[in-house]
Amino acid sequence: MNLSMQRLVLCGLLMASGASLALTTERIFQDARIVDEERSDDRHYLLPLGRVKYDRSLGRDVPARYKRMDGEFEAIVWELTGGEPLPEAKQRIDAHLEDPRFELLFQCQSRDCGESFAWANSVFEKPILYGNDRSQNLWVIKDVGAQVYHVFYLVERPNRRKYLYEETFKVPDLILSDSVIKEALERDGYLILGEIPVNAAGAPEFADLIERLKPHVKAVPPQLLVIHRHGSANQVPMLEPLRKALAQAGIEAQVEDLGNSAPRPHAPARAWLEWVDPEWQP
Repeated sequence: MNLSMQRLVLCGLLMASGASLALTTERIFQDARIVDEERSDDRHYLLPLGRVKYDRSLGRDVPARYKRMDGEFEAIVWELTGGEPLPEAKQRIDAHLEDPRFELLFQCQSRDCGESFAWANSVFEKPILYGNDRSQNLWVIKDVGAQVYHVFYLVERPNRRKYLYEETFKVPDLILSDSVIKEALERDGYLILGEIPVNAAGAPEFADLIERLKPHVKAVPPQLLVIHRHGSANQVPMLEPLRKALAQAGIEAQVEDLGNSAPRPHAPARAWLEWVDPEWQP
């Protein structure tokens, strides 16, 4: 099967299955060749957020920092066949990921990433990605406003062949209903409504969250909405903009901003909004 036919078949399969993989590599490197692909609709996933190292308690190599998630997983191994040198390949990826639609979560290169052998065989489980430690580059990014994560691993092998591993992981959105909201508030005392995205102008955007709230405020009137955030999101004013957005939508609720005083390991982003039952007791 030639390269053009291979791509047509792959794209058709992804579209038919409802896959979310954007085939980013194909847009950056038009001469790239698919070497391996994998897809799972239900996977427990570790998003790498640090260099790889040996964990004695687990008995294997894992990222020094990671985030556990469950959702849809897709991956493709590409061979870069266009003849571009490694520095140029890295520059192309850097330029693509500067798009404001993406948020960079982690990046490393060369030996700062750890051992290429560990990434290839233990983390990604793709032995073909084992290359020179000094040639490796890793990017971990997130789609702004969605729980869609991407991992890119660029490496050159001793035979000078260059490979790019493209991994996409999507956490499905919680489908809200009156019963789902009531059950979550009764069981946990809170419900994560979603990410508070910050636009290119540095302002928070609440439109999507307001639309999620609207259908349910009559059956389950929200008593308390809480803003959580950390990192760079702490510098963005959010409390008054949210109050204004709620008032414009005709939604009455108390609003608080807890900043980073109540972190959650499964938080969707650097800033998120929770629907809280203020009277809940465990």
